[in-house]
Amino acid sequence: MGRLIAVTSGKGGAGKSSVSVHLAVALSKMSNKVLIVDLDAGMRCLDIMLGVSDQMLFDLNDVLKGDKAINEAVINVPLGDGSLHFLVAPLKGKIEPKELSSFVSSATSEYDFVILDFPSGAVDELYLALPKYAEALVVCNADAVSLRDAAVQGTDLKTLNFLSVRLILNRVSFDNMRRGITANIDEVIDSSGIRLMGVVPQSMDVYMSCCSGQALNKKCRAAKAFQRIAKRIMGYDIPLVAYKKI
Repeated sequence: MGRLIAVTSGKGGAGKSSVSVHLAVALSKMSNKVLIVDLDAGMRCLDIMLGVSDQMLFDLNDVLKGDKAINEAVINVPLGDGSLHFLVAPLKGKIEPKELSSFVSSATSEYDFVILDFPSGAVDELYLALPKYAEALVVCNADAVSLRDAAVQGTDLKTLNFLSVRLILNRVSFDNMRRGITANIDEVIDSSGIRLMGVVPQSMDVYMSCCSGQALNKKCRAAKAFQRIAKRIMGYDIPLVAYKKI
């Protein structure tokens, strides 16, 4: 059985979807078969970030309603070198929790990793549909507003049946940390109350990649950060890099 990872954030703007995309790409390039699913019905965006907007024929609800099998509806994403698949959120209609529950059970039997990109906002009934083996990644920035949202999100998620709840600190300006404008790494951990999984630096490369649907330069700092996070998720002992050295 594959692993199920829910990527979430308290409010919009933390870069949750870019984390979902680049984490999925990093995992797929480590010999994993990966499915990334957009759950933001009516507000979908991952197709743009993945560069596959012109390939969409079916959406998640086509699978949930039984009209299409998973392998008929997914799109093969070139960024994943053939091992990354994508399922777009419906443009209209609601995603039903009971149907999502059945879907993830089937998907994790076919894929090594299934990454669910949840809409930003409070924990709702869709989270309740996930099985006990689901893992959660909360994405936040180092500013006070984002940290407050992450703390609330993390507290709510910990009341559910997630196997683990971990934090991705995204869009980090280490200069702002050193100047005391934003929280430092220790303060982030203390404020959020969530164990840190990884740190992704602020990067124009990520912005350009998500706008163009092109791959990250593998030598850029953000790409290396996602590679480290992917390795930690897979169980490798990869220490958190001191932010002054990233």
